[in-house]
Amino acid sequence: ASAAELGRKVNEALAQSENLIVICSPASATSRWVNEEVLAFKRMGRAERIFCLIVEGEPDATDLPGRAAEECFCPALRFTLDANGQQTSERTEPIAADARAGKDGKPNAKLKLIAGMLDVGFDALARREARRRRRRLLAVTAASLLGMAIATVLAISAYVARNDAQRRQAQAEDILGFMLGDLRKKLSTVGRLDLMRSVDDKATAYFATLKPRDLTDTALEQQARLLMDIGQVRLATGELAEAAAGFREALKRTSALYGRAPHNGNRLFDKAQAQYWVGYAAMEQGDNATAQTMFRSYYDSAVKLAAMNRDDFAWQKEMAYGLQAVAVMDKKLGRTAEAERGMRQVLAMYHVWLKQHPGNLQLRQEAANVVSWLGSLALGQGRLEAAENYFSENVQDLEQNMAAEPRNANWKEDSVYALRWLATAQTQRGRLASARASIASATALAAALYAHDPENNDYRVALAQRRLSQSGLDAVDDPRKAVQEVTMAASLLVAANAKDPKNQSAMTSLVGAHNQLALLALSRGDLDSAAKDVASSLALIAPAWKDTQDEDSRLQFAQARLLQGEIAQRAGHIGEATNAWNEARALLVADSKPEVAFGRLDLLVRTLQSLGQDGEAAPYLQRLNAAGYVPLRPWPGKAAPVAGVPARSGHGAHADNR
Repeated sequence: ASAAELGRKVNEALAQSENLIVICSPASATSRWVNEEVLAFKRMGRAERIFCLIVEGEPDATDLPGRAAEECFCPALRFTLDANGQQTSERTEPIAADARAGKDGKPNAKLKLIAGMLDVGFDALARREARRRRRRLLAVTAASLLGMAIATVLAISAYVARNDAQRRQAQAEDILGFMLGDLRKKLSTVGRLDLMRSVDDKATAYFATLKPRDLTDTALEQQARLLMDIGQVRLATGELAEAAAGFREALKRTSALYGRAPHNGNRLFDKAQAQYWVGYAAMEQGDNATAQTMFRSYYDSAVKLAAMNRDDFAWQKEMAYGLQAVAVMDKKLGRTAEAERGMRQVLAMYHVWLKQHPGNLQLRQEAANVVSWLGSLALGQGRLEAAENYFSENVQDLEQNMAAEPRNANWKEDSVYALRWLATAQTQRGRLASARASIASATALAAALYAHDPENNDYRVALAQRRLSQSGLDAVDDPRKAVQEVTMAASLLVAANAKDPKNQSAMTSLVGAHNQLALLALSRGDLDSAAKDVASSLALIAPAWKDTQDEDSRLQFAQARLLQGEIAQRAGHIGEATNAWNEARALLVADSKPEVAFGRLDLLVRTLQSLGQDGEAAPYLQRLNAAGYVPLRPWPGKAAPVAGVPARSGHGAHADNR
């Protein structure tokens, strides 16, 4: 074989190469092409530039008996060439680096090859390589140390930053706790919803900046409290649906938090508050079933809470609040005996607490509120003198609070309702001068509150109700003034109802205003105006009655039917009049076992007498007389029927007796 047999490209590569490295192994030793390449390189006069790298096999194994197969050098490496470039039988010693295990090893083998190609000594190259490795190791070590230093600095910075962030978050949570706690309580005494809304907005903005991973349990607890605070503001401004939605979300969150820590009293407290507000909003919307369920759940939570720490006065009071809420619903649903029993239990608690905390104004107000509820229960049973005494006690307690804190809007608002209840009892006992004085005081307070915060829908409704009560008294001897008062009341109630169509208190009061306008129109013989006002009453109360059949709605609905019958009778439509009066009668005697509620008797007597059923009316009239009840207007009797006085009732059952 000759070099011509090699490929052109291989020959070109060999010609351009200064060195030839041969990988030596038994496989390469028997390769024709490896042998030809070595021969070609030697024929170029570069035999001394051939370097061998032994990777497998054994050099000169052909000289050893029985081991020829292990030979790693091809023939061209083992023998010299003559002048003609032909292989001889003369042996040669190839320059070889041995990479096999136990020999030079791969690192030294590499260095031997490099030393040969560079024409330097192996030892010198090894020393240079050792120095290079040391420098590299030093660089790596330095880089590692620098990396460790940087990592340490970053770790310290992260630790400091984390602690700083935790400190800032703790400060923010403390500030937020103040905003949602002490600050909000102070603002509530001022009676400015815009300020409270501003605090709630700022707290909401803070939570919007937090990422989900930043929401600690403390932050989640504060979010739930914020939802309840916002809900209370929305209740006051008439945004009832939005308030109810916020309360439900708060209950969802507080229930989840309490579920994670069932022995944490603070979390149970928050859950109980959410249960109360969900029930309260449902009651305001006329959803008595939900209200009753939530109030009972609230009471159950309050009992558990009180048992957790008998020394925590705030938790002990929650049990009284829960029991009172259940009693309120009992009254609203006509369960008078259960309601009175519950209220007396609550009052007994307050009597003990007031002895322990005689200067606590909030405690006095809460006790006064329970007394007011007992007064309304007495009023509903026809115990008029007892009712007036209860209401007088309520008013006196609140007067003490107002004297101690004359700028506290809460005491003023409670006094508005207390004076109205007192005026109701005084009116039913025929003490009209006292009733006028009570209503005048209530109206002055309500007007001042509404002027101070015209966004407050509760203030708007309260002022309207006072003017409506004033109109009822004025109708006796000053019909013109009565019209002015009820017209102002109606205007306020239209605005309140537009603000919150689901507010039962505003709706039933507006029905009462239309009924009063119709009554006044009848008194001056204006049947057309009376008919329009009664139609307005029925348009509001008839559809609402399908959803909410509470006592206030029943009385206003019956009053509207009674007036509708009077208008038809005066217009000569006796059949229509009879039908309307029968509908009023059905409303007033429904659900009346064991006996008709005292609050229905005035309207029932007038309805029965208008129907000519004086005999059936007699026992009801006897109950009224026995109670010392004095009607604002004469009974119709057998004379030409005259529609009755405006239905006199509260404006709905609240946790506060309003």
